Amino acid sequence: MPIEKKTFQQIVGEMLKMLSEATEEFVYSKNVVRYSLPGKVLDVTSVEGTVNGVTRTFVRDVDYKFYENYIEWVYGGIRPDDGTKFIVTYKPERVEITDTSPGSVVRTLLEAVGREIEYLNLLIEQAYYSGFIDTASGESLDLVVAILGIRRKPPQPASGYVTFGRRSEPETIQVNGEIIFYDGSVEYVLKNRFVKEVSKVKGISNGVATEFRSEADYIISGNRIRWLPTGRRPDQGTTFTVDYTAYREISIPKGTRVSTYSPKPEEIITYITVEDSILKPTSEESWEADVPIVCTVPGPRGNVLAGSITVLPQPLVGIEYVINKVDITGGVDAESDRELRDRAKRALEIAGKATLPSLETTIKSVEGVSSVLVKEAVDNVPGIIKVIVDGGNAEKIVEAIEKTRAAGIKVEFSRPKPVYVDVDITLVLEKKVPEAEVSRKVEENVRSYLSSLKIGEDVLFYKVAALALAVEGVKDIAEIVIGAQRDEAVVRSEKENIVVSDEEKVLARNVRISYRRVE
Repeated sequence: MPIEKKTFQQIVGEMLKMLSEATEEFVYSKNVVRYSLPGKVLDVTSVEGTVNGVTRTFVRDVDYKFYENYIEWVYGGIRPDDGTKFIVTYKPERVEITDTSPGSVVRTLLEAVGREIEYLNLLIEQAYYSGFIDTASGESLDLVVAILGIRRKPPQPASGYVTFGRRSEPETIQVNGEIIFYDGSVEYVLKNRFVKEVSKVKGISNGVATEFRSEADYIISGNRIRWLPTGRRPDQGTTFTVDYTAYREISIPKGTRVSTYSPKPEEIITYITVEDSILKPTSEESWEADVPIVCTVPGPRGNVLAGSITVLPQPLVGIEYVINKVDITGGVDAESDRELRDRAKRALEIAGKATLPSLETTIKSVEGVSSVLVKEAVDNVPGIIKVIVDGGNAEKIVEAIEKTRAAGIKVEFSRPKPVYVDVDITLVLEKKVPEAEVSRKVEENVRSYLSSLKIGEDVLFYKVAALALAVEGVKDIAEIVIGAQRDEAVVRSEKENIVVSDEEKVLARNVRISYRRVE
């Protein structure tokens, strides 16, 4: 039942009414017509009681009459149930509180209390609507959708890449005599990553101290020294030394802060790097590093255009500039209530479509459908469902299937194969029992049972016998023969059940009754 919210005026009005009215409770007796009220009464405003177990407000001058200080039940009118209570609300001649005009002490107190009750009503209303997915909001909606295992998507910070760089070459360092063990490999890596120039490579070749020549004995590729197949090489198992000049590495540590520029501090947007990086030489004769960043505050505020991030709040050694060459995007607010509701409803629909009971329920809702059988993994092939439906419009059934089936699932729709059943019963009747009446009731019971059988349900021999014996006047059953016809094949049974496959349905054809009298 929807909650009914009362306004402030209604609340105050009802409290004022309570101050000017009184109630009296009576127990109704069918032998008593008149009930007296205490003191002198100006008027009776209502009489409420219970009639046939239901609360009712009685009608003045129709159900009861008011005379000075008592009420009297009217002959022919509606009265309370005997022994139940009824309540008379009336206006007494004298009331203890008389001044309830605006500005009075009583009125002021009532209005103050009324405000609190109004606020309480508001809280109750909010609590009521917080239990429904269409009306809940905020944290209440989070609790509702949690039943489906769904959580509100939190706000996401903007992210992207920012470029740290310098236009001039970094400071160089001189490395003398870096020792490398020669094991016959073609290529060896120097310890410093960015080699500017190799000045000398010395070692032992053919047992003689040798200074190897660049481009003749070796070449330098980045920070790697590669021995040429036609040149001299150090002797196996000896060491060689390399003198070279390298650029000092300029690193950008994880957690480095960058920001946009604004003369107003509150408008500055700050980002942090999420991984370590170092400057590398580019084809434009500068040194740069593209580093992933994320905004420190989630939400769309962090989405900025290319060129907006230009400030390095805390300078890094060797870094001359910072800039985002591409837009920073991806910042979104937390999922709104409307988006969360829609997602929860879609999840519920998808979950429902994935179940066989939901498919069966949907088909049963089609007008005229009397029985449904749903089979999964037909011929042991996953992804195929067979539905056998009795009754209903075929086009509407197919439409219901298409709306309900899960994606990727094939549903095969067919009608049940009929199994025509004939029942011959020989009854033993008691003396003087009318045969026609017994015959009608037995046939009615048997036909009702056969018609109630759903697709794939067997005809139970004991059930037919029990239904016949349940009719008054039947003393015993001499014989029951149940026949079942499928196409041209006929099966007759005098004791066994008629077995029906899950693609068949029983249709009652003939029910014949014969009799024997008890001597």
